Amino acid sequence: MNRTIILSRNYQHYVKKYQRYEKRHSNIAAHVSPYFRVKKRDHVIIRQCSPLSKTVRINVLRGIPAGSTGGGKKASSAV
Repeated sequence: MNRTIILSRNYQHYVKKYQRYEKRHSNIAAHVSPYFRVKKRDHVIIRQCSPLSKTVRINVLRGIPAGSTGGGKKASSAV
């Protein structure tokens, strides 16, 4: 598990019987190159690749820090 991170993918699943959504998640193992500095709670962009091990079939292409909004400025309210 050296240079491997576990990604949690959250999604909603529709239950037809109760006509409601329920929260679910799945874990994905991904390889991180030593070039990237990825921390907990960071968003990452991933891509499928050839199998690297029994469970790792995903590569991290880019890490986005958890506090950033993706380039847009935050609106401030003036009173």
